[in-house]
Amino acid sequence: MDIYEEYIRTINDFPIEGIKFRDITPLLANGDAFHQVIMDLNKELPSYDNWDKIIAAESRGFIFAAPLCSMNNKGLILARKAGKLPLVGYRKSYDLEYGQNTIEIPKDAIKPGDKVIIMDDLIATGGSAKAMVDLVLDAGGIPIMGLFLIELRSLEGYKKLGIPVVSIVNYGLHANDLLMINNRKHKMCKFKEKVNENEIRVFFEDGSEEVIHKNEIISIVQVEKSGRQTYIKYRD
Repeated sequence: MDIYEEYIRTINDFPIEGIKFRDITPLLANGDAFHQVIMDLNKELPSYDNWDKIIAAESRGFIFAAPLCSMNNKGLILARKAGKLPLVGYRKSYDLEYGQNTIEIPKDAIKPGDKVIIMDDLIATGGSAKAMVDLVLDAGGIPIMGLFLIELRSLEGYKKLGIPVVSIVNYGLHANDLLMINNRKHKMCKFKEKVNENEIRVFFEDGSEEVIHKNEIISIVQVEKSGRQTYIKYRD
């Protein structure tokens, strides 16, 4: 059973029309599923000596970072909304669609040279994650990777971070994603643009383009510098 398919609920037109909200509360409410999430995240962590702490965003980031830190005997840094901490070490503001938000970390939470993982439940535009990267740098730490349960690929938030990003569940596509498809003429193509809710435009190695149905997508293919191919399950 795919626990993410089963227990992440999509709510259409929330919080505003046109938005698909990915609701993780059913995933958290099921003990077996929640345990599997933590195990899946734990598999993506670097080896023990290559990281020191996790910085997690208020509030859902705390849910996943705390058990990971406890399991691995590592420190947890809470990136809290402004005004929640008695002793603020560093603060960083970032832009929202309307206005700004500010997050703060405690005084002395990060020591110079600490190797820190950036964590939240979801990465979208990357604003809050980039703010955490900046907080780590301001404190003298070294941000080494971003780790997220969910990534909204079309928003390309990972580009802001400047560090490797790993996500367990990926929704949507971003420009030039390499796709394996169920097509008689071609097996591989690249995503160009969304046509409508059910169809996308892709292009092939020979330069030709075609509109295909989303249900023809088998997987997203991520090619590493070494040439190794990793297959990512496509979710709409």
